[in-house]
Amino acid sequence: MAPLQQREFPNRRNIPEKRSSVTEVVDLKSGRYAEIFGTASAAGVPVNESTALGVSAVTACVDLLSGMIAKLPIFLYRDTPQGPEEVTNHPAIRLIGSYPSDLQTSFELRQLMEIGKGLGGNGYARVFRDAFGDPYSIQWLEPCKVSPQLVERSNGERLVVYQVDGKTLTRYDIIHVRGFSRDGVNGISPIRMLRESIGNALSQTKKAGDLMRNGTQFPGFLVTPQSISPDKLKDARDEWDKNYRGGNTGRIPMIHGGWDFKATNGMSMADAQFLDSRRFELQEIARLYRIPSFLIGDSTSSTTWGSGIEQQTLGFLNFSLDPHLVAWEQSLGITLLTTEEQKAGFYFRFDRDQLANVALQAKAAFYQTMRNIGVYSANDIRRKMDEPVISAADGGDDYGRPFNASGGTPQEKPEEDPKPEPEPSRA
Repeated sequence: MAPLQQREFPNRRNIPEKRSSVTEVVDLKSGRYAEIFGTASAAGVPVNESTALGVSAVTACVDLLSGMIAKLPIFLYRDTPQGPEEVTNHPAIRLIGSYPSDLQTSFELRQLMEIGKGLGGNGYARVFRDAFGDPYSIQWLEPCKVSPQLVERSNGERLVVYQVDGKTLTRYDIIHVRGFSRDGVNGISPIRMLRESIGNALSQTKKAGDLMRNGTQFPGFLVTPQSISPDKLKDARDEWDKNYRGGNTGRIPMIHGGWDFKATNGMSMADAQFLDSRRFELQEIARLYRIPSFLIGDSTSSTTWGSGIEQQTLGFLNFSLDPHLVAWEQSLGITLLTTEEQKAGFYFRFDRDQLANVALQAKAAFYQTMRNIGVYSANDIRRKMDEPVISAADGGDDYGRPFNASGGTPQEKPEEDPKPEPEPSRA
């Protein structure tokens, strides 16, 4: 790193000659307006980021992904002929890994950015730099206050700039983690893609509340053998409500005067279809977020990833979480690393091993194998387990040799039996 001169970043030079105005004009018929204010679904329920959080499946998916990304340790490495080498003295790794600013912790910053991506398709943070170009603070930005725009230089080169509080900023200043995108500029809101499913789920939740409030789910009927006047019917209803509803629910009713109680059957076909529909919407939401529904509380679903928690966790890491981690790693590299550092092989990487810490026996066997074949030393393993290292004199940095699993010298080739001397010929 260059401590005495300004560092060159790939997107800092030459703010483009052609750029849009600072003020964003939103067409009332545009998709941008619908993204901000929401639109009514076919079920008649308005759907936006705020109302979507009323659906437990949406909240669970976003909370799961954002929490996992926020908690994972992240490191900066550099490729060397001897393999990856951890870089600990870079100003960016302290910020993104531990203390980004006085406003948020590293966990909170990454969680807020991922929540923005999980709901609106985009997560943003602003990077503040000193006179030498070194970052000294990273602060979260509300997605609604950032407007990314594609602009073109006079030579035809295109890049993305960001309008923030009346200022034009580039990727040098903004960490932008996109979700699913069709133009490479704006991530598409999952809420917008799931509008109908979320609208149905909200409508069903409201319907369930109406059923409970209005009591349209009847356990049975009180039947009188003869017609009675409206006044007596009202008195009977009030007496029943007084003695057997609210806090008195569950008391054994006493029926007299020829009245009879007729219990209804259990769950109706309509009730069963209602529950199936709610379960389907949960699975539909989980499918778009690429999260197996059993991870957000759907006990009726199963997975083909394996029967054990270890296999299911690894399946979630490989098929669901890993693409998000790669998007984060590359976005951090574009903004926080200079052109020279990128060419020199610097890169960010999350510690994915933290997610595989579920089966101690399998993990111990894995480490033993890695040490036997010369991949890990004892100290390599102890560092991964957050244990203090042992001295090199005690073998802490020794690596096993593949020729001998015990870590010793290669076994010598066994000596061959001496060839028998030829018998003397007879004259």
